[in-house]
Amino acid sequence: MIKLENVTKVYKTGVRAVNNMNVNIGPGEFVYGPTGAGKSTFIKLLYREEKASSGKVIVAGEDVSKIKNRKVPYFRRNIGIVFQNFRLLPKKTVFENIAFTLEVTDTPR
Repeated sequence: MIKLENVTKVYKTGVRAVNNMNVNIGPGEFVYGPTGAGKSTFIKLLYREEKASSGKVIVAGEDVSKIKNRKVPYFRRNIGIVFQNFRLLPKKTVFENIAFTLEVTDTPR
């Protein structure tokens, strides 16, 4: 379950990417939106690449804003993110990319 409560994200440049957003997304729901709607910022807030300027971001029952920086990598091990067009090793297949990540993070078989 994903829940955003009164979330606003303003970048240092002054760009307001998300403004007072309230969202509940349940298991199996599909969410999309037009270009410029803030989807990339929304996803970055979910896996703590970015912090909300205000409001609460709750993922799997955990308030993402309260996770200490040193604990973020452990939090991310419990969620899955597939990037649209980068962050894959180009000479590996999708399977090999995922297997490599699991190997590096010492995930048991």
